[in-house]
Amino acid sequence: MIIGLQVLHSADIIHQDYHSGNIFSKEIEGNYDTSAITGDFGISKSAIGSSDNGNEVYGIIPYVAPEVLQGQKYTKASDIYSFGMIMWELMTGRRPFWDKSHDTELIIEICDSIRPPIVTNAPEGYIELMQKCWHSDPNERPNANDISLKFKYELYYRNEENNPTKIIRSSDIGPITTNNPGAIYKSRPLSAMIKSAKFTKSLKSQCILPELGKRKFNNNLNENNNEDKIVKKFKLCEDKNDDYLTKELIFDIHDNVNSNESNSNKTNYKTKELDFDI
Repeated sequence: MIIGLQVLHSADIIHQDYHSGNIFSKEIEGNYDTSAITGDFGISKSAIGSSDNGNEVYGIIPYVAPEVLQGQKYTKASDIYSFGMIMWELMTGRRPFWDKSHDTELIIEICDSIRPPIVTNAPEGYIELMQKCWHSDPNERPNANDISLKFKYELYYRNEENNPTKIIRSSDIGPITTNNPGAIYKSRPLSAMIKSAKFTKSLKSQCILPELGKRKFNNNLNENNNEDKIVKKFKLCEDKNDDYLTKELIFDIHDNVNSNESNSNKTNYKTKELDFDI
């Protein structure tokens, strides 16, 4: 399988939709062995072409590299991230993030470095290589040539001779009959969801007034000394399962102040409780 990706990258082609659904098996004639064939090059592009930042992101969320989910362009390293997810799938017999909804929240979590759980039924060096492939920093990921050599000389020959893989029973290994209803393993346009995730994450980072289970208003009064008006700014912060939304509402409140009050050094404020349905 890695040889197919190696051939693509040596020709300076980026797949851009690399996942297990695009890997096919072919039986070798006169042999019981099969070979892995990489397919579906519909959105593949040259690695030396112009920037594709303005194009639609298309794919399956668990296999899309975090930098792409943050608006950066596809690179060969993005394909390597996808390969790391396929390595996890081969190790466990399950698709990555089968238990989660593939939505904006998962996009945010992937960008925050969440990865599938590690299990131990793998040859020595396999898990370390997999983790390098899905590293958050694309510059830290190995290239297809390095992975191919690692598989050939270190993972295959060394482990077959000295440390064969043991079959273990574990609740974390094996096919899942029912995925999360929101788990979608079909390639689809993702740009709108990526923008939504970016906006949601921005709102979370800007909320500085968390109060669990409540809506809290922080009223900042700015009095304009040149006019008889008071400007009230309300900052609304809502918490729901740790999802914070903020919105600033500005009200111009005109108040008639009589001449006697104006001539005094005292400032009189009128207060009123406001109820909002949000």
